[in-house]
Amino acid sequence: MNILAVDDKKDILLLIKTILEFEGHSVIAVNNGDDAISACDETSFDLILLDLMMEGKDGFTTLDIIRNNPLNTSTHIIALTAKAYDNDRTSVITRGFNDHIAKPFRASELIQKVDSLSIKKN
Repeated sequence: MNILAVDDKKDILLLIKTILEFEGHSVIAVNNGDDAISACDETSFDLILLDLMMEGKDGFTTLDIIRNNPLNTSTHIIALTAKAYDNDRTSVITRGFNDHIAKPFRASELIQKVDSLSIKKN
């Protein structure tokens, strides 16, 4: 899978990149919404993992712009957030995300979500 990871915390980006590349995925990691939008202007991704709370463009603003990009209108986008309550998950789904991963997350949870998408694409 071709994956874009977006988070303003470098340690989280490194963790995501390491876990998913070990699983055989290609991962581009960027640390802000503007860089995510630029990457989406050039590449169609299978999955975008998008932090909600970032300086500059937050995850919701970034999501809205990416969803209007012809290369990534149907890309599966998962919100990464410290908000872990059920109503937070419902809120991000309502706003246009496909799913939600609460931080801190377990490597097994991340792998399971990505693997479930891989199965759907085959």
